Amino acid sequence: MEPSESPPPRAGELIPLLRKNLDRDWGCKVFFVGASVLGIRLPRERAGMMTDEDAARVRSVLEIRAPSIRMEEIAAVILLGDETFIEMRLPDLEALLRRPRPVEEPCDLAEILDGFARSGPKVAAKSPASGRRSEVLAIGKRGRYVRARMPRSEAKDVALAPTIRAALARSGGFVEAGVGRSVVIREEDLREKVRRRKVSTLVGIVLDTSFSMEEASEATRRVVLELLRDAYQRRDRVALVSCSGRVAEVVLPFTPAAATAKRHLDGVEYGGTTPLASGLAKGSALLARERDKEPSAIPILVLITDGSANVPLEVAADPDQEVEEVARELKRSGVHLLVVDVGSGGSELAKRISAAAGGRYVKTNRPSQEEIYAAIKEEQRGAAGLAGAEGWERER
Repeated sequence: MEPSESPPPRAGELIPLLRKNLDRDWGCKVFFVGASVLGIRLPRERAGMMTDEDAARVRSVLEIRAPSIRMEEIAAVILLGDETFIEMRLPDLEALLRRPRPVEEPCDLAEILDGFARSGPKVAAKSPASGRRSEVLAIGKRGRYVRARMPRSEAKDVALAPTIRAALARSGGFVEAGVGRSVVIREEDLREKVRRRKVSTLVGIVLDTSFSMEEASEATRRVVLELLRDAYQRRDRVALVSCSGRVAEVVLPFTPAAATAKRHLDGVEYGGTTPLASGLAKGSALLARERDKEPSAIPILVLITDGSANVPLEVAADPDQEVEEVARELKRSGVHLLVVDVGSGGSELAKRISAAAGGRYVKTNRPSQEEIYAAIKEEQRGAAGLAGAEGWERER
């Protein structure tokens, strides 16, 4: 009788009892459950991983307990590992313990491969706030291999060790020197690599610089400088668009340099009307040009406003409708929009802009540097995670 990893229900019902009452290190005991069953515990993950040492230990224990065990009454034997078990008859156990083994200790291929897959250098994971770039799930074969998964379509980046482990688990066996060295890989055994790679973020800030926003503008100026100090370490880049007058203006092109930014920010003027649609459109164009240079970067547009738009892109057009249409285009282009509402009572237009872009709306109690900075940092972290999720979906 060949050992089977698919025991009858009676044997399966015994497993909790055996686990509870057998010492993990070669515990042997006879259980009477309508018939005598010999339970043997192996200190291995799988019952099929018996080594020379295991066989010698089991023989020794059985010899010691021979006077108290009526071998002729044993109806079944169960070899129990941490994860699997094998049911067999007593003659099969005796043959297994007598079976000549090579000098080299048999080994479970799955165990070897598991060690191989985990033997690479370990890199401590750090929060993006620590000055390192954000990490996202990568598409293709670029990036650090972090784990394996079932393929979502055709497996193009096969994870060898997990694939062979899956084949071994399906077959319920292990590869031993001198006993069948080939492993049959089926389609359902295939596993693919999941990779992560480090990416930078592009933060374009569109700032309403109308008369009512002077206090918020000063807080935003300090936030931009703080973001640039972070960007120096994280390799992120920050830009600033000013919304006042008839059209928005690029105050600060994308840069990681705080000194350059300070010179540009000192020249920002406040007052006049609010061309929000122009500001979002100009911020989107800035991001598009930068993404052409670095397609893997995560694009974030931050609108800081008290929620009024009174200058259209086209003569006689509705400013509110225009800015919402620009917001919808941001969503179509994959830009993450954060709307920071610094108005005293909260703006319905600001909420609609955020909803149209599929973005996030944040209401601050006042134009606070700390609140604006915290909202942008949270958006960076959230956008990095969402970018990974989107990459996951595109692979499906």
